[in-house]
Amino acid sequence: MATLSRALVVIVAVASVPLLHAAPAGAQNFAIAGHVGTSCLGCGVVFGVAPKINGRAMFGVVPGDPSVTIEGVDFGLDLPPFLLTTVDLYPFGALHLSVGGLLITKGGEVNVVGTFDGIQVDFAGTTYTGSIDDRLLGTFALKSFQPYVGIGIGNPVGKRISINFDAGVGIGTRPTVELTAEGRLANAPPPAGPTFLANLEMQEDIFEANIPDLLRYYPVLSVSISIGF
Repeated sequence: MATLSRALVVIVAVASVPLLHAAPAGAQNFAIAGHVGTSCLGCGVVFGVAPKINGRAMFGVVPGDPSVTIEGVDFGLDLPPFLLTTVDLYPFGALHLSVGGLLITKGGEVNVVGTFDGIQVDFAGTTYTGSIDDRLLGTFALKSFQPYVGIGIGNPVGKRISINFDAGVGIGTRPTVELTAEGRLANAPPPAGPTFLANLEMQEDIFEANIPDLLRYYPVLSVSISIGF
């Protein structure tokens, strides 16, 4: 996170230098913004590149404890921070079309913890009943860079205060899954414990196939408030 914060400072500095020289007196060709929505909580910078063209870099973090249920297992997700960079084109007034990329930190790896206390699950043809201490641990590996396309209303550049709306999608690939386990089933004496772990490994392809498309095509619906300079 510290690396990305430094990167944002560099972006702001590099973008500000030409604008300070090129912008006419009183013009507001640079803005800082805060946003909230499915793109989570974050802040960033917007700067005018040319008439009707803006550049944008937004840093976001995911608050709370998101989760998905796959094959009867409830997976808590530790989603990494991300950086969304776009070029925003304004063909008509405040309407903008956005193209860019979604950079997911930590190599795109989402740490997961799966629980199935009292739930029967089928791993490689064998039925197991989870207990309170049975957990699946591992990662869902996302594509670390995902192309982004979107549409929105609002132009922070040239305004002291602006409210902006965005809708789009980050286009990734289906995550790959790596899992291990801990607890009663994994630690059972041989052959039960090793067999459970082997069956879990065989189940990884099934988990991959059933991961919700939300982690592949990430929808972005957000509102932001910006202050121009």
